[in-house]
Amino acid sequence: MKLRATLATMLLAFAGFANAQMNALPQARHILVYGQAQARAIPDRFKIEINFDVVDQKADVARAKVESMMQDTLRKLRAAGVPDGEIVSTSLEIEPRQEYSQELKKQVYKGIAVERSITARFSELAKLKQFLSVLHTSEELQVSGVTTTLSTEAELKRQLRAKAIESTKEKAGVIAKSYGARLAGLYSVSDTAPKFEYGIQEGDWPVVYEWRHTDGSAPSPRNITSVALLAPGTVHGAAGSTPESFESGYVTFNDTIYAVFLIGD
Repeated sequence: MKLRATLATMLLAFAGFANAQMNALPQARHILVYGQAQARAIPDRFKIEINFDVVDQKADVARAKVESMMQDTLRKLRAAGVPDGEIVSTSLEIEPRQEYSQELKKQVYKGIAVERSITARFSELAKLKQFLSVLHTSEELQVSGVTTTLSTEAELKRQLRAKAIESTKEKAGVIAKSYGARLAGLYSVSDTAPKFEYGIQEGDWPVVYEWRHTDGSAPSPRNITSVALLAPGTVHGAAGSTPESFESGYVTFNDTIYAVFLIGD
């Protein structure tokens, strides 16, 4: 009996959820639009991760070798101009290491593995190149990758959100005016696409806002001085556009806002 009651409750909850999804859009006349803003900026922060992994029959030998490589790497990072505040190291990890032997068809004990890693963030690409030029990698010292970031990312995303919202208002106003109607108010707004039942699927708008650098200086909201409406297929790097950076490339940020506006006569 309890099982039937539980199933009935689950079915009612599911039905309520489905009904809520069906009613995500108003029954009254409305316009559904989404505004999309895009920003491209040259990254000004470069993060590198260096991993140390030494295996030896004696744990203290492996530990000493890892510590030695770490101290040498730290010296090279500081020599390349990385401040201590931009360097993070993990704690020591010690564990037995085994390896499967095809010949013996079983796991074979290799020794004690000692692991640590360092993450460092460079403020200039030239400093990263300087560090890499003196870093010697091996089976025990590996660079897992370099990632790029933007120091002004939080402010840039805030401006993108404002531009995406502005875009929804502009598009809804143009559509309503074109059909001889007027906007009667905002029904809902979200950064998640609403569910709807009348056969329209989300597509791409013919243009998006794209903010681009007008010079090669370090990116910041102050340096993003142009807002361009670009048609599909616009080729960047063509005459009159900002040239690509073949050194570090661009970081692209996107923001999308969905809005439902009620319309009146």
